[in-house]
Amino acid sequence: MSKALSRRRAAFRRKRVVFFAVGAALGSAFGLVLGSLLTFWLGEGTVRTIQRGIRRISGDDGHPNFDLLLQ
Repeated sequence: MSKALSRRRAAFRRKRVVFFAVGAALGSAFGLVLGSLLTFWLGEGTVRTIQRGIRRISGDDGHPNFDLLLQ
């Protein structure tokens, strides 16, 4: 393997890592901004209602399961 080829591969790996890091940072920032705008637009009460609905659908409504307590 020539030195030029190994340098190109190393440069390509660095670029991939940089692109991944930039993409992750931009995705996180975009998600944070989008979530904040959505919460502001819908209102805090609506977002809490949606969260409660998701919890109920997933089976975790925040209340104790009394059937398990009776065992």
